[in-house]
Amino acid sequence: MAQGSVRELELLDEHGAAQAADAVKQLTEFLRAHPTPTTHVQLVSEDPDGATQIVVPSVAFRFFVDVLAELANGNAVTVAAVHAELTTQQAADLLNVSRPYLVKLLDERAIPYRRVGNRRKVLLVDLVEYKRRDEAMRREIADELTREAQEIALSY
Repeated sequence: MAQGSVRELELLDEHGAAQAADAVKQLTEFLRAHPTPTTHVQLVSEDPDGATQIVVPSVAFRFFVDVLAELANGNAVTVAAVHAELTTQQAADLLNVSRPYLVKLLDERAIPYRRVGNRRKVLLVDLVEYKRRDEAMRREIADELTREAQEIALSY
């Protein structure tokens, strides 16, 4: 895949989803038994003489398991380079907000962007950072509301 590109995987059919679910189960059991898996993975074809050893970083191996889990659940998976530039529609889709709301966030400088002609481009890394900050803020608010509710309950 070219650097900076975004590629969406197709959804699996029922048989493919079942295969993915089985693979997730087996790989999850493997990860439980080997909390720090080796980075050597052996691919074996149906031909017993067709085994190939490949070195895969542990983080990529865990990512592969996550991708399989999403596919097994019938979800499409998007793989994008961290430095990929997104359109405002792609960015809005990733945040699960409307494009006009995303443009408002950009105009408020909540998320950095750059202009290319009359279009705005958002770096995926900046979008992920905004999402992390937003989720952290939401957790803080929820925790504060929980504390206040507990204090009110204790005063009764």
